[in-house]
Amino acid sequence: MRMIKLLQNLCIVTILALASTQAWAGSEPAHIDRPEVGVYYFDGWADPTEHNFHMNGLAGQFANREPLSGWYDNSDKIVHQQIVWARKADINFFVFDWYDTSRDGNLSDQTLNSALHRFVHDRRKLGMKYALLYVNNGAFSIPPDKWQGQCDAWVHQYFVDKNYERVSGKPLLVVFSAGDMEKAWKDGPGVKSAWNTLQETAKRAGLPGVYVACCALPGPQYGWTDIAHLATEGYSGFTGYNYPGMSGTVKGGNPYSIITQGSLTIFNSFAKRSKLPYIPVVMTGWDPRPWKETDFWYRRSPAQVAALLTSTLDWWIANPNVRPSAHQPLILMEAWNELGEGSYIVPNKGDGYSYVDAIARALTNWSTLHCRR
Repeated sequence: MRMIKLLQNLCIVTILALASTQAWAGSEPAHIDRPEVGVYYFDGWADPTEHNFHMNGLAGQFANREPLSGWYDNSDKIVHQQIVWARKADINFFVFDWYDTSRDGNLSDQTLNSALHRFVHDRRKLGMKYALLYVNNGAFSIPPDKWQGQCDAWVHQYFVDKNYERVSGKPLLVVFSAGDMEKAWKDGPGVKSAWNTLQETAKRAGLPGVYVACCALPGPQYGWTDIAHLATEGYSGFTGYNYPGMSGTVKGGNPYSIITQGSLTIFNSFAKRSKLPYIPVVMTGWDPRPWKETDFWYRRSPAQVAALLTSTLDWWIANPNVRPSAHQPLILMEAWNELGEGSYIVPNKGDGYSYVDAIARALTNWSTLHCRR
């Protein structure tokens, strides 16, 4: 996702100097269902022409990031291949970055949502489901006079689909920018009225409502709106897209251990401060040197990413107060194919299948230890 799409959510985070480990007070449920794992899918790779600025910087030094299926996911066959690989990793659903392109004149941006549409029409999903991330900043923010029409479209085009991901029986919608929702709707009560409209639209279609998860950081000390305030705006719970700027990060390359420690600190802060459920996000990396979004990046390995996934599942056991579901862990990963930002696990020329294999092993091992037989 380009830098303009990150400004509201990816302000450089100043993490308090908290310990990276703690004595967990949570208790393991009587039974645990196998984890439900989703991964964000950046839907910006359908335009193979020179207009696709998402390819900037990826040739040459970073050519090894090219997916084994090629740079572009502009065919049914290639999108289906992503499904096959994701299921190989034991991932359950894609969260497609969704954009309202109706007011965006950029030629390449007109192909956004292409992979989503191909996925929806794929008849061989292999059990793979999907959800939407509403990318609502800049030109992609839906104005209030278009809101009801968009709610109708979301509900009838996607949410009623039996393959759409649900949380507690409700279709999942992730919202990228809480701040841009407040800008569009003027204030918190306006935002709440917007989500009430969506809930009512879903119920008229026979659904129990919508699980609206807000990307946020846990409090003003992290450079974001206080989550106590956001909790009054009609959201069902909190989550995130990613958390790239961790405490201890320096200019240049950094160890992935900073992501691990910083992520657990953020998770713990949500557990302590939030009155709403929290869906934790496992960062698969951050190296935006092709797009020059930050002057820092993180080195990583498949084993490190898999270890953070395992630690996140352990954290779920330890924090029952913020679980969206009492018996099934729900985890998001960022991302499947953020190639320009260096957050990706799609099989590629540099890493082969190492990330999907490591994730599959981690999920199998954890489930063998904890899940009901």
